[in-house]
Amino acid sequence: MAVITVSRLFGAGGWTLGQRLAKTLGYRYVDERMINEIAEKIGVTKECIRAFEQEGATRLNKFLDMVVSRNFIDRHVSNKSGYVDEKRYTRAVEAILHELHKQDNVVIVGRAGQYILKGFRGVWRIFLVDNMEDRIRMVSKTHKVSESDAERLIRTKDRIRTNFLSFFADPSTHEDPRSYDLTLNMEHISLEKAERLILTLLDR
Repeated sequence: MAVITVSRLFGAGGWTLGQRLAKTLGYRYVDERMINEIAEKIGVTKECIRAFEQEGATRLNKFLDMVVSRNFIDRHVSNKSGYVDEKRYTRAVEAILHELHKQDNVVIVGRAGQYILKGFRGVWRIFLVDNMEDRIRMVSKTHKVSESDAERLIRTKDRIRTNFLSFFADPSTHEDPRSYDLTLNMEHISLEKAERLILTLLDR
């Protein structure tokens, strides 16, 4: 009985490892689909949430102005500022992760779980890293793009990750091993071995 949060650098295999763990343990697997739950909680579309995560409130405000009425904005987001308030957004994410923790037996990939569930009982926080060359090869193979496109995608995703995690903690802690219970360098560890190490951590 546990909650596992998997944080990762894009291209380090976090999604695949999370799915493997969930299947082996019989746990619920949660990743980007949480966007839908967050959007439902604060009353805007998932596209708006993605824009907020990636570019911040100013970008989201412009997006809202293009696709929905001012009346909608006034009813569903911050009345004073005209965009999804940062506190409102982070509280929605926190509420969802807290609920998942109550349900137990879940693998959460991303969504700042390492910070939101820090100190919670039964939570194991995992972090996957890898060198850029291996990440490029992984992304190129997985997404069927050239290595140059894969590198651009990785750098974009890294920036998005920093922006998103900065809603919850100082950027200096994002890759600090002390923010996690186990850090795995996938340059030297296969997905199979990474899974075994985590299962050992859970005393299985």
